Amino acid sequence: MSDALYVIARAPRVGFAKTRLGRGIGHGRAISLYRAFLRDLAARFSDSPFPPGWYVTPPDAWPEISEITGETGRVIFQGEGDLTERQRELFRGAQDRGEDRTVLVASDSPHLEVGVVEEAFRRLDDDDLVFGPTFDGGYYLIGMRCQGPCDVLEGVPMSVGTELDGITARARLSGLSVGLLEATFDVDVAEDLRHLRPLALERADLRATRDALESLGLMDQDTQQDTQQDTQQASQDGQAAGGSRR
Repeated sequence: MSDALYVIARAPRVGFAKTRLGRGIGHGRAISLYRAFLRDLAARFSDSPFPPGWYVTPPDAWPEISEITGETGRVIFQGEGDLTERQRELFRGAQDRGEDRTVLVASDSPHLEVGVVEEAFRRLDDDDLVFGPTFDGGYYLIGMRCQGPCDVLEGVPMSVGTELDGITARARLSGLSVGLLEATFDVDVAEDLRHLRPLALERADLRATRDALESLGLMDQDTQQDTQQDTQQASQDGQAAGGSRR
């Protein structure tokens, strides 16, 4: 049986990736931290039973991403449409790629462990779908069997805090079985760093993330609060200056 793991990877560019996080800690810091997330995920899963492929957007971003992750694994470029449509496209192509079970993970949960992905593949022995829930109502992992029920993703609003509930309810109404993994956090906004800091200090496989947090002055809660205040003040100053020019 062929198992395939893919990691969603966005171009590490200011204004393109981690924009919500950037509003809290500064966009340059957010991109530096995101690059560390990619580096840690690539290092951890490259030695796993399923070296990761990369689901990349935009297509011209692969040279930037491969400098961080190394040029290993299958690379697939995301197409047009919203996130759920692009997820559907990945799973639709599983059979043509010779994949029996396919798992897609986000790149903003850098602490994701190999054992969790192994459990996702095991769940797909019995379940039609598997999800890794996040604390904010979304999901950090989605998996399907070959020729899986991609249509359950159609038209689901994202980043509203209820997307996972909507998908699982739709799946069960269609008679599909859904497996749920352990819930965890993802790093979308500055407040999420409170979950990441202790893990970065404890785990050797979060070295790049730990180094980035320390070098960016984000390991300490008080420093982060000062950074957020400075960022908010700069935004307010910019808005005021723009108003005075009208």
